[in-house]
Amino acid sequence: MRRKSRLTRTAWVLPMAGLGIAVGLLLLSWDPRPTTDTSFDRSENGLWLGHRWFTGLGVRDARPVTQENTENLLETFANRGIRYAFLHVGPVKPDGSIEDQPGPLLTQVISETPEVVWLAWLGARVEQLSLESSSFQAGLAQTIGTLKDAGFQGVHFDFEPLRDDHPGYLDVLEGVRSQFGTDLIISQATPRAGPFGVSIGPLTGSFWSEHFYRETMKRSDQTVVMAYDTGLDFTKGYVAFVKHQTQLVGEWACSVEGHQFLIGVPSYEDVPTYSDPRVENLHTAALGVRSALEENPRPECFSGVAIYAYWVTDPSEWATFEESWTVPDRDSR
Repeated sequence: MRRKSRLTRTAWVLPMAGLGIAVGLLLLSWDPRPTTDTSFDRSENGLWLGHRWFTGLGVRDARPVTQENTENLLETFANRGIRYAFLHVGPVKPDGSIEDQPGPLLTQVISETPEVVWLAWLGARVEQLSLESSSFQAGLAQTIGTLKDAGFQGVHFDFEPLRDDHPGYLDVLEGVRSQFGTDLIISQATPRAGPFGVSIGPLTGSFWSEHFYRETMKRSDQTVVMAYDTGLDFTKGYVAFVKHQTQLVGEWACSVEGHQFLIGVPSYEDVPTYSDPRVENLHTAALGVRSALEENPRPECFSGVAIYAYWVTDPSEWATFEESWTVPDRDSR
């Protein structure tokens, strides 16, 4: 009996070991990166901007934004192919209002960038709000009206964390559309799509389903997928993740007439709990987007990538952005 057990174990272990080696070799040879240096840049990229560009004052020190700072921002718009500016105007309060009012700097930068679409970035923690509340929605509409009068061409919603099929969110989108019509751009920063569009069980807290994505797209004009904070610790996995997100969301966005989508890419390095900057960065994210677009070149509903965020993107990262996205260098692979 003992000899037979050893033979049985051997007969089982050897094939499994062989399978493990084969899988290992497959992973080593697997490469989700793009195979060419084709550029998919349309100069229609997005950029998240900090609150100081709304008020004209530093968030921590309340010091006025300098002319040099302003010139650097305008140069970024001109030279980096930035089309959409997502400007933080403040967290939305439970009554739908925001704390601060726009300063004269906002009027200046909007007037000097006619090629840029300025969208008011309205963020909030959803546990502090009732999206279903009619009073919240009424207050939010009043706030959006004030922002529109200040020169914004639309709003950019970033309510977090939004679960799949989150109660009240579709009502918010419908209410804004009903109130302002198609003259106001409705943009949304969205969580990651579930694998192959599936979100069930624990996934619903962090991933949206295909169904919910499509429903939000029918009620908005633009979707910006936040393709970061994955917690992945190996580069190939992250590149493949961004590729998959680009393919999924691109297919859904293009099915809604007039809808545009961008892929949010990271330039920050200060949240190690959620991401490793050696894995998640402008270079690796651009590889994932380009790889997806190689298989479906230049879908008409694709605008570009959106960088999070301006205040943490240094000159070396802007160089990486150019080499990996704007004018890809074959050596950058």
